[in-house]
Amino acid sequence: MARPDGRIEKGQRLSSAISARAWNRAQEAADRVLGAGTGVEAWQLTDLSAPYTWAYAKNDGSTISRWAVRSITGFAIEPTSDESASETKSFLAMPCLTLGSRTSADNMKKAWCVALEPIASGKVGRVAVSGVVQVKRSDIRKASGCRVLFKGNDWALVDITGGGVVRGTFSGSWAKGAESTVTDSVDSALTYTAKNYFVSLTGGSTKACAIAFVAEEWILIAAEC
Repeated sequence: MARPDGRIEKGQRLSSAISARAWNRAQEAADRVLGAGTGVEAWQLTDLSAPYTWAYAKNDGSTISRWAVRSITGFAIEPTSDESASETKSFLAMPCLTLGSRTSADNMKKAWCVALEPIASGKVGRVAVSGVVQVKRSDIRKASGCRVLFKGNDWALVDITGGGVVRGTFSGSWAKGAESTVTDSVDSALTYTAKNYFVSLTGGSTKACAIAFVAEEWILIAAEC
C-alpha cells in the first residue's frame, strides 16, 4: 500500500508503492530542475517562470517568426452579449486574438504583442501581451510606448506594461479636444497622434510635451508653457 507522502518502504515493490500523485510530483520536480517537459502539466509548469503573460493568437498572414512584434487586431472568434452562445463560450474558455503586420511608424495604438514561437499562416500560437520580453533591436520602433530595460547591438529587453509615456514635441497651437502630431524626442522618425483633453495651447513655435497611452488612444499629459 502506498504511503500518504508517496515515499517507499524498504522491500516494497515499485508497482504497489508509487501512487499517481507521487509520480506526478516527481515528474514536476524534474521538469522544474531541467526546465523542460513533454506533458501538458510540465509545459504549463515551466511557463510559469516566464517574465511575461502570454495569450493565444491566430495568424492569418505569412509565417510569423519567433520574437516578432505584431499588432493585435481583434478576436479570432468574436463573442456576443449572449453568454450561452458558442462564440461567447469559446471566448470565455480560451480567448484567442488575431494578429496583423506592424510597421515602424504604426504608433496609433499600443495594441501589440510579441510572438513567443513561430506561428504559421492559419495557425494558433502563443504571444506575450504584458511583462518583460525579448525583441530584436530593430523592432523597438514597432513596440510603441514600451520601456526599454536594456538594448545591445542586436537584441533588447523591453517591458510591455512598464511604458506608455513618450516625451516629444509638437508645433503650432493645440486646441482643447483636438488631435495633434507629436514627434518622439528620442527617435524623430516616430510620430504619434494624440488628443488634448485639457486646455488650449497657443503659439507657433515647437514646444516640448509628454503623452501617455490611455485605454485606446494617446493623450496629452504635459506641455511646455
